[in-house]
Amino acid sequence: MRSIFRTCWQYWVGESGKTVYEGQTMNNEFKMKFKSIPGLSAFAVMVNREIVRPIRLALRHPLAHKDNKALLKMLNGLQGAERPRVWYFGVPTHNNLGDQAQKFCILAWVEANCPGAEIVKISSRDFNGGAARTAVLLKRLVRPDDVIIMQSGHTMDGLHPDETAHRMIPDSFPGNRIVFFPTSIKFLSKRGMRRDIRAINAHPRTLFLARDAVSAEKARSIYPKVDVRLYPDVVTTLIGKYEFDGHRSGALLCTRNDGEKFYSYGEIDALADELERQIGSLAQTDTTVDLGGIDLDSKEAWSRIEKVIESYAHYRVVVTDRYHGTIFARIAGTPVVVLRTADHKVTSGAQWFEDAGDEAITVAGDLASVPDLARGLMTRFPEGAAAPPFAAPYYEELHDLIEAV
Repeated sequence: MRSIFRTCWQYWVGESGKTVYEGQTMNNEFKMKFKSIPGLSAFAVMVNREIVRPIRLALRHPLAHKDNKALLKMLNGLQGAERPRVWYFGVPTHNNLGDQAQKFCILAWVEANCPGAEIVKISSRDFNGGAARTAVLLKRLVRPDDVIIMQSGHTMDGLHPDETAHRMIPDSFPGNRIVFFPTSIKFLSKRGMRRDIRAINAHPRTLFLARDAVSAEKARSIYPKVDVRLYPDVVTTLIGKYEFDGHRSGALLCTRNDGEKFYSYGEIDALADELERQIGSLAQTDTTVDLGGIDLDSKEAWSRIEKVIESYAHYRVVVTDRYHGTIFARIAGTPVVVLRTADHKVTSGAQWFEDAGDEAITVAGDLASVPDLARGLMTRFPEGAAAPPFAAPYYEELHDLIEAV
């Protein structure tokens, strides 16, 4: 009983007894075993977000308050500046390379298209530690012509930490332009969905970029008063920006360790064994990694992401259920076999590449077909294959779309 209690306690507050920030990976044995049962994966997400997360947040309230105080201090230092501002909410503070890559690509787009603007970055961790008092202060700082942007990704499920800002900011700034960078939607909470609908529909100066066709259809049905556009993930803007000429060999299996996975750990292990047997050389990874405590906004952090992308160019094929694993591979010119997940995000995301005529990507209907699909891509594209830069036209016109909102 004591060991079970200790395991649950570590799950809630972290291995060291210190509370764990939102999004931080907690790879303890209890969580791994619980989530490895296929039928419980989605249920595990619900339990985590409805029960475990509130407990964890309550336990770390003093830290959250401290984070928010630091944010308020930073915001108070902005008083009196004359430059236009872009307010960036939901800036990721965790080690998911896909989310961090989105952040750097969003910042690069803003710097290129809003020259002279000051970019104010606000994480959900810092904002949620005192959202009401932060909104009061922001009302004194945000000017009518300032643009507000929201972090990209799967940030709209009714329970996501970013949704505090999604709901409060439209109400606080009814006249400002708000842009949701490409977002996936799959609601886990009807109550959360209703709260999102009330807030976002009440703000007609919203441009909602949906990351896939399923999310676009959903957004148009629940947000009829806002401008919804189908847009590719912002990280796809990196396609065509790199050239990799090194030697390629073997395969890379990049799989997720969260409730969005479709296949169990046992099934993935069996797939890895079969790929190694048929291909001969197999490496395994994930897009959530330990960045060693470096500043996530630093050049070093961006350099780490580029090195990961470059590492994908060492392989002849990538097999992944990670959307940014797919994107990183195609940036690196490496063919991809895409695995199913518990939602539409990854397979719908692959549709962008297929619609653009990319022949070096395929979606596997089941695990049994994966080795043959992987070997087929390796045979057809032994030196890799460049992906079409389909995102460029979208992001070239985005500035004009924002101006028109």
